[in-house]
Amino acid sequence: MNRRTITLIIIHCSATPEGRRLDFETCRQDHIRHRGFTDIGYHFYITRDGEIHRGRPLEKVGAHCRNHNRHSIGICYEGGLSADCTPADTRTLMQ
Repeated sequence: MNRRTITLIIIHCSATPEGRRLDFETCRQDHIRHRGFTDIGYHFYITRDGEIHRGRPLEKVGAHCRNHNRHSIGICYEGGLSADCTPADTRTLMQ
């Protein structure tokens, strides 16, 4: 088995406004249907309630940060926009 050398952990937000949900499966389907990926691009997705969803297996290259996927782990948290859709730190205590 080929092992990947991980040098980065990259944190993303889902750009979901406060008051709206983007559950794991909806995010996953968006990546498959609209981005043409074979699966969600992240290795982990963390919903506002703090639940950690496993995305791509760690041994598989992600699809979350061009030119850095091969040597990184991608983590995305649900949120990142205020209710009026401006960038904001919306992370919850559970996240």
